[in-house]
Amino acid sequence: MLRLVALGIILAAAATILVVALRPPLVRAQEDAYCRPPLKFAAGACVARCPAGYEDRGQTCVFRSLSR
Repeated sequence: MLRLVALGIILAAAATILVVALRPPLVRAQEDAYCRPPLKFAAGACVARCPAGYEDRGQTCVFRSLSR
């Protein structure tokens, strides 16, 4: 019984790692295709310019900490 529980935990951890490892490219692809060309994707919205604290990377704006 204890071995089945341990096996279940290991399988759940492996599935979680697999989902996390495969998700970022899909999310990036959605962000790149989300806004039409004159607009950029930042913080879940389409904007004309990157807001303060965001770095311009073409079609997307990436958050950068202001404390550096």
